[in-house]
Amino acid sequence: MDRAKRRAQSVEHGLDRRSVVLGVVACCAAGGAAWAGPEETLPQKGDRLVLGDGAKAGEPVTLDALPVGGDLVEAVAVDPQGVRREGSRFAKIILVRVAPDQVAEDQRAHAVDGVVALSAICTHQGCTISGWSHETQRLSCFCHHSEFLPAQGGRVAKGPARKRLPVLPLAKGEGGTLMVAGGFIGKPGPGPA
Repeated sequence: MDRAKRRAQSVEHGLDRRSVVLGVVACCAAGGAAWAGPEETLPQKGDRLVLGDGAKAGEPVTLDALPVGGDLVEAVAVDPQGVRREGSRFAKIILVRVAPDQVAEDQRAHAVDGVVALSAICTHQGCTISGWSHETQRLSCFCHHSEFLPAQGGRVAKGPARKRLPVLPLAKGEGGTLMVAGGFIGKPGPGPA
């Protein structure tokens, strides 16, 4: 049977090569966006936070290093044995510090002295959150311009995202270091609101 005849038969049955390939790609993309990876790759209670990038990458994150009104800080969780939890991009953490009285009352138990930790992965299509405006108190994703309110538990301020950024509960460790007090509240990454 020649190629044109086989193609005509497969199209007749609703399947052609292009449709199958596009279907597989769509399924993989949708599944990958919703899967955060094994739980052990995500931050866990008892982990300490270290700086994720820059000249001081790997140094412990301390309250003194996070001034109110300062920049957005990328952090990485490190387990008690010293292993960085970087096996999944959904383990990325961002930190911002606002005045403690600006943290919503229902979020204060998860923050430390105005420091709020959230998933760094946008809940719209999985881009990395990289913008922070201290003036508007909003985090932003430059892929599709969603904005989030960290002091209000990562609530969406402006779409297209519909799901809030998951909060990572914090605790204060020795010398003002920041520790993880529990897993993300909510599943990191894109998904239903």
